[in-house]
Parts: sequence; structure tokens; C-alpha cells
Amino acid sequence: MKNFAALACESRWRGWWIMDVSKGFEIVRIEENRASTVHDQVIVEYDLAVSLNGEHFVDMLCTPRDLECLVYGHLFAEGVIRRKADVRKLKITEHRADIVLEPNVQIEGKTELQKKVLLHPQDIFDAVGAFHSQSGLFSDTGGVHNCALHHSNGDRIFMEDLGRHNAGDKALGNALLEGWDLSQVYMITSGRVPKYMAQKAINTGVSIIISKSPPTDQAVELARANNLTLCGFVRGRRMNIYSGLERILRD
Repeated sequence: MKNFAALACESRWRGWWIMDVSKGFEIVRIEENRASTVHDQVIVEYDLAVSLNGEHFVDMLCTPRDLECLVYGHLFAEGVIRRKADVRKLKITEHRADIVLEPNVQIEGKTELQKKVLLHPQDIFDAVGAFHSQSGLFSDTGGVHNCALHHSNGDRIFMEDLGRHNAGDKALGNALLEGWDLSQVYMITSGRVPKYMAQKAINTGVSIIISKSPPTDQAVELARANNLTLCGFVRGRRMNIYSGLERILRD
């Protein structure tokens, strides 16, 4: 099993963009009414202004790592592009990302989620257990969300960012750059699942989204309307299935 962990993005952008993703501070820690001075690592917050075909598109607050994946993934998840070849040029400089699309980019209609990925509950319990032990940056700072994509062939992508939506975009962007068939993929995300996270899965063809936390009402309604399998409160050997039960195998 390969764990890409953003290698596709890192190999393209070695050089100027390698920045610290955490910063150390001397702080005062109080435990049981005793104060001591300790060193603490805090996540870096980085602003990135994105332009599309010369026009301002979006301002992002993110962790300054895997920025190419972030930009590609955001365009993909928002339905602006469907493939890497839709982008003619991407230039990333300090605090800026400038994108030029190929002329006459055609976006297909609504993505129909398929039933290529089928999971047994134990597969989900094992994957979520491994997922929450993988983030070194969370261990250092406690300040990031994570997102993982698992391919049916055993390959895996794992991304970290201060925003769960950014972590999702980075993982999806990495998958797009690697040419993955996302109908063969399921997603694990940290934190609750709001509507926009469910929408990212639907827009990109990911048919299963999993979290240890709950979804929102709008996420459940969107998932049910689009046949997205939505699993929440995955803790230990227990979980809730809010929609798409047909992709969960039962004995």
C-alpha cells in the first residue's frame, strides 16, 4: 500500500515555498495551581489570494504546505475544473496563486455517485483508528484538521491543514494530480461534516465520507438527495449511518 502523503505536490514545489508550518512560543502553563514556563508549538496561519483568469477568485487562510494541491483541489471541489489539463498555468508566489484556465473549459453535468466502493464496518473502524494516529502536526500543535483518501487498490493520501475544508481540498487536489479515479475512493475527515464537505465529495465523485464526529442537518439532507454514504460518530466499534447504507456490507 502506498501512502502518497502529498508527494506529488511536494515534488513539484521544492524550493521557495518550503515554509515553517508551526511556530514556537514561550508560554506560561498552569497545572493544578502551579505555573511554569514551557515551549509550545502553534500552527502557522497563512493567507493566500487566488486569482482566476486575471480576476480575484478567493482568499484562503491555510497551512503553508502543499499549496499546489490546495489550489487544484479547491477548483476541482468547487466544480471549476474536472481534470488537471483544464489548467493552462498555475503560478504560486508569496501569498498569491494565479491560475489561467484553458479556453472553453467544459464542465460536465451533475456527477452521479457510483457503487464501486463497498466497506465492511470493521474496515471503517480500522481505517478511522489508524487515521487519528497519523497526524504529526496535530500531535505537535493540536491545531489542524486531517483528511485522508483511501483508494480501493490500497493507495492512500493524507493531508493536514488548519481548516478541514482546506485539508479536503489538498487531498482531492493531490488525487487529481495523480490521476486517481475518485469513484474508487472513500474519504475520512476530522471534525464534524457540514454541508460544504459533503458537497466536495459529491462534486468530485467520492461516494463515501466518514468522520468520528457528527454531520449537520444540511449535510444529511444533501447526502440523501445525492446517494452519498455518510458515516458519523465512528468511535471504537460503533458508528451512525446517515445515508447510503447500500455501500456498507453487513454479515
